[in-house]
Amino acid sequence: MKTFQDSIRLTLRFGLALLCVAAVALMVACPSGGRSSDMIVGKITTLKDQEVRPVSQAQIVIRPLTPDPEQKGADEQPEDPVNLRGVSITNDTGYFEITTFSSDQTFTEYGLLRNWRCEITIQVPGYYIYKGPFSYSKGGQEFRLDRRHPDR
Repeated sequence: MKTFQDSIRLTLRFGLALLCVAAVALMVACPSGGRSSDMIVGKITTLKDQEVRPVSQAQIVIRPLTPDPEQKGADEQPEDPVNLRGVSITNDTGYFEITTFSSDQTFTEYGLLRNWRCEITIQVPGYYIYKGPFSYSKGGQEFRLDRRHPDR
């Protein structure tokens, strides 16, 4: 037969185990730094035969360059920006989304760097390569590129 003390010990152990599981679940569910809204999204389209068409399978690479001198409170660089890049491929509707930078040296992922100048490179097989600068501040930022289809 169980005594009252055994029941209390069992309840405390169960409660502690439940608390540990809840803590782990919260750590997994909550993004680091509270920046779940930081993302760069876009849609790549082209004009062909007077019709706007999405460009699928385009490779998008975003690299941080320098803190933006026109904005205050730039994030500190976690490591040399030359090592960082965000990569995505457009889907069938031309849509892409980048939420993190990855390091090719330390194999670590970092959040997007707020208030930084960045460079976007868009490579579309068989069409063109586009490279251009832009500023990223915070939250969701939309990037749109409309290109004319080359005549062949």
